[in-house]
Amino acid sequence: MDIKFIEFRKGENWVRGNVNKGEYTFSAKLFDQGSIFGIKEGRVSKLCIFKGKRQDGFKNVFVNYDRGWDIEPQTKEEQNVYEYVLDFLENAPKNRF
Repeated sequence: MDIKFIEFRKGENWVRGNVNKGEYTFSAKLFDQGSIFGIKEGRVSKLCIFKGKRQDGFKNVFVNYDRGWDIEPQTKEEQNVYEYVLDFLENAPKNRF
């Protein structure tokens, strides 16, 4: 899988990215330190992953975490993408903000 950031703004904690050139897209609230609000008490406190590009509201969402689980991955493929994105975010450079 190929993954990259497509947007992050200095001074903000929101980031956006894609996997496999847009096969999946994600947005996340990423901090330099983990917290009790993060996934597995990590750096990501909010994460939304879509199949394809974000369109039609939340129609294509298969992962949504907002300081707790709203939508968890259901299939092996969704679980693999989720774990790949989470690992990418948790290992992203710190102090980018």
